[in-house]
Amino acid sequence: MERGRQPMPLTGALVNVRYSTHEHFRSIIKEGLWGFPLDSRGVNKARWERLREGSPVLLYFKHKGIEGIYALCEIIGKEENHKPVDYWTNNPTGYPFHIKLKFIIPKDHKPSPSNPFRLEWFDQVRPIRKEELASYFKVTALKATLDRWSLFVFGDEEGRGITYRYATLEAIINEFKARNIAIKLPPRLGHKEVIDMIYNIGLMQNRYPEKEYPLEDKRIDVVWRRIPKAVPYTVFEVSIGGNLNDDLIKLKHAIDMWNSIAVLVTTSEKAQEAQRWITGTFHEAANAFRVITIEQIKEVYEAKTRWKNLESQLGLT
Repeated sequence: MERGRQPMPLTGALVNVRYSTHEHFRSIIKEGLWGFPLDSRGVNKARWERLREGSPVLLYFKHKGIEGIYALCEIIGKEENHKPVDYWTNNPTGYPFHIKLKFIIPKDHKPSPSNPFRLEWFDQVRPIRKEELASYFKVTALKATLDRWSLFVFGDEEGRGITYRYATLEAIINEFKARNIAIKLPPRLGHKEVIDMIYNIGLMQNRYPEKEYPLEDKRIDVVWRRIPKAVPYTVFEVSIGGNLNDDLIKLKHAIDMWNSIAVLVTTSEKAQEAQRWITGTFHEAANAFRVITIEQIKEVYEAKTRWKNLESQLGLT
């Protein structure tokens, strides 16, 4: 970032596109295209203007009889365009505020007429339903009796065009990811798979996890935060084939900087050695350290995943 330049405000959206069987929905699956209409008060334009390339977008619609959030996308383009769009048969020129989307979940895919998004990919999604949005996340706008195409914008600043706080969108996205990102674990777990498991456990714990988090001139494998802009309260370093002492020094630095709980995730063979280092060289911070084996992380991940799946099926978010 250039010196003195302020970061851009964070924005994202939840878009009600109504039905996966509607004719207008074809523009999404064939070109990743959606549009919003003019209205007398200029509400849609004000909300649309808040969005930018890179903004996350959640798609809400009814699929096979169930309403909910079925997709996480990213805006890859936007323009005001008053030319007719053939997909929108009800009013081809009536939705001039366009966004172009790339799918992230349920499948990383950039639709095109020759390579459209397949409707059956939504079949395996565990959606976040209307009732959950209202009761758990306090997003009540979708409870309106009249179902209609609509745009709700989330931002980290107040003002015209912002419907809800950005932190609410982050919480919804984290829940959606926790339900729908499954890690395929190989027989022999490597550094990447362990990091992915720790990250997903954080999502399932309703935390704000981040990988490769900066720590001065180094990076911590995974951190968890309680709220989006807080310092990490738990940090994880995965030590499989690296230098155990270096990994512990990095964790000790995180304790000093953020007063974090520092978790070393390692093999059962290296766990005892790590405990000797902690009670010896790092004895002053021993109470802040935890040593967990890779097998224990795997057990936690699998148990959390089973519970999250059952929780979703029973509507117990």
